[in-house]
This record gives sequence, C-alpha cells and structure tokens, in this order.
Amino acid sequence: MNKMNNQFLDQASGLRKMRTNNRVKVITVTGGKGGVGKSSVTLNLAVAMAAQGKRVLVLDADLGLANIDVMLGLRVQRNLSHVLSGECTLDEIIVEGPYGLMIIPATSGTQS
Repeated sequence: MNKMNNQFLDQASGLRKMRTNNRVKVITVTGGKGGVGKSSVTLNLAVAMAAQGKRVLVLDADLGLANIDVMLGLRVQRNLSHVLSGECTLDEIIVEGPYGLMIIPATSGTQS
C-alpha cells in the first residue's frame, strides 16, 4: 500500500469508490453479422435485470433492421429516426416494456 497525504490507498480503492456512487453502467452487445442473436441477448439480459428491480434502458441502435420493440409486441409511434431528423426529442420516444424496462426504439429500412 502507498501512503499519500496521510491516507492509505490500495489497488481496490477506486473500485470501492465506484460501488458507493450511483454511476451509469453501460453494457454493449455488438457483432459484425446479422442474425446471430444480438437483439435476443440484449432483450433477455435487459428483461432479467429489470425483473431484479434494476433500472434498465435499451437503446436499439440498429437502423437497418430494428426489432426490439417488435420482439416485445410494442407498437411505437415514433423512433430514433424522428429524433435524428429533429421532429421530437429522445424523451418523447422512450416506451415502457415488461418490468418497467425502458426502450428507445430504432427504425428499420431508413436510408437516411
């Protein structure tokens, strides 16, 4: 252990500090090929965490074939393309799923 300014610091001091902060934790699920289960893994992980009482927000960033909302049977009026075009704000497109899971839906087949 190092002694600095009469305080003892060790390798885990940063981890202990993070544990006491209410920091946002980000999990990214990505892959280079379509159809390998990225959306399924994302949705199952998100629902499991939400069912445990965690506050979870899923951002569906697949602008080619977005389907998180479809997989949950949700019908959305607006999606990420509307935010990117300036028609609405991000807060206005968030929809609620099971266990309070929050979803930012993307769009499918939009060229722009």
